[in-house]
Order: sequence, then C-alpha cells, then structure tokens
Amino acid sequence: MNRFGFRLPRLTVLRVLALLALVSVLVSAVWVWYILGQSTNPLFSRRADVTVPELVGLTREQAESSLADAGLNLVWEEVYNPAVDPGLVCAHQPAAGRTVKQGQTLTVSVSLGTQWLTVPDLTGQDRDSALQSLRDAGFSVAVEFLHDNTIDPYTIVRTEPAAGEQVAAGQMVKAVVARPIPDPNRQVPDLTGLSLAEARSRLQERGLTAVVRPSGAEGTVYSQQPYAGALVRVFSQVYLYVR
Repeated sequence: MNRFGFRLPRLTVLRVLALLALVSVLVSAVWVWYILGQSTNPLFSRRADVTVPELVGLTREQAESSLADAGLNLVWEEVYNPAVDPGLVCAHQPAAGRTVKQGQTLTVSVSLGTQWLTVPDLTGQDRDSALQSLRDAGFSVAVEFLHDNTIDPYTIVRTEPAAGEQVAAGQMVKAVVARPIPDPNRQVPDLTGLSLAEARSRLQERGLTAVVRPSGAEGTVYSQQPYAGALVRVFSQVYLYVR
C-alpha cells in the first residue's frame, strides 16, 4: 500500500527488486573490471604483457632507454660487484626473458665495482676481539702464531697486509698472534714412600718417564734419580728404586 492508501501490485515490487539486483551486479562487474585493469598479477591482470629485455652490461641511461616503452615500475639499487665495471647493470629481477605485466616492478642493480677496505691497526689487541673485528669489517681471516715470550700472549703482533693498506672486501687478512714459548723443563716430584703405581702416575702427569730398578720389581719407592725438585727436560727418564 502506498502513502495514498493504495496497495501496489505485487508484480511491480518484484520488478523493482529485480532492477536493484541487476544494478548491483552491474556495479560489481564494473568494479571488478577496474580492479583487474589496475592489477599486475599475470593470472588476472588485463594489462599488456611485457618481455623483460637483457639489461646486464648496460649503463643506467641505456637501460632506461631500453625500457622507455615497457611501462614497468623501475627500482634502482647500487651494489658492490667486483666482476662488473662501476656504473653498469650487474643484475635485475625479474630476469631477462621473463614475461610480466605493465606496471610490474623491475629491480635493477647497478655495480659499484670493487669494495675497498682499509686494514685496521690491531697491534696489541686481544686475539678474539681483533679477529671478530676483521670479520665484521668484511675480511676473510687467517691466523699465524708467533712463539715469543716478550709479547703479551694471545695478542696481535701484526697483520698481513699491514695496517692502513687497502684490500678488496672478502680478501684474506692474516693476523699474526703471539703465543708463549712452552717451558721445556719439568720439576721432578718427590716420589719416595709412594707405591710404584702412584709414582708412575705422578711422573706421567708431568710428561716424565719412569724406569724401575731393579727391573720388574714391585713395591714402594725408597729412592729416586734425579732427586726431588730437580729440573729436567720433558720426556726425561726418572729412575725409581723399589723394594
């Protein structure tokens, strides 16, 4: 019933609803058509296909000229690449030959050439922290030990190449590290009154060798040679007299 008190025919109501439904479908279709027109997804986009050309080896100006009519969104980045001369394209993604849609992003990498690093002065620094500093700076690291009791142990004596020299990133830098000269002497312990087994064990702990007299005897050590407290070379023989 309308505002004048008359009832609208049922057929008119159905026609209105159908018209509204049709309008809704048309609006949705137009919206989907617009979205597909903006999309760069290769499965759904209505945009034109573009085959990515080979850009490696070109200057930025040459690459931009090659892509002038492609309709791609270009993103430029600079990277170190010792294999490609500075200023030339060294890579791009997607790669050459790939088919993309207009408006898709193409990331182009331009070479900065070789990255040169200055070897820091690490003389006297603690070995572990100095080696980590070299690695953090982009160097490969090798270690060589120098036996010297006049230098603080496990500190850097020098680097090869020397501090202040320029080297390419990733190049090997050798760190020469001070290591104390091992003391070749051993002090003979007092073994008298000990069982032969215990005397042997104490000598082995000091890098010394037991020689039993008389040979094959078992029992308790009553004398020894060299005497307790004597300094001898590592691996020296100590005579044990057993009864």
